[in-house]
Amino acid sequence: MNSEQRLYNLAKEIDARVAAVEQAAQAGDDLPLVLTIGAGLGTVTVDGSGGLVSVDLARDAVAGQSGASLAGHVLRAISNAESAASARRKGMVDDAAREAR
Repeated sequence: MNSEQRLYNLAKEIDARVAAVEQAAQAGDDLPLVLTIGAGLGTVTVDGSGGLVSVDLARDAVAGQSGASLAGHVLRAISNAESAASARRKGMVDDAAREAR
């Protein structure tokens, strides 16, 4: 194989790796994540990048909470969901980069 063919094959491998990583990143962005709020208070939903989409509270469970307690549970759940979505997306991209080799 001459050097031009090797360069061409290398360029094809690089293009395939870039496409796989871009596809994984997009899939990660498109996949929402729903986590339960502690104490059975409901759920939080974030988009694939960790952006807050919604907070859904269980009316019966909220009634027994103080404002500070409710806020703490909700903020913790949002933070956990943001981190989990970010970690999941990073894992998807890392896996795609490894598999494309």
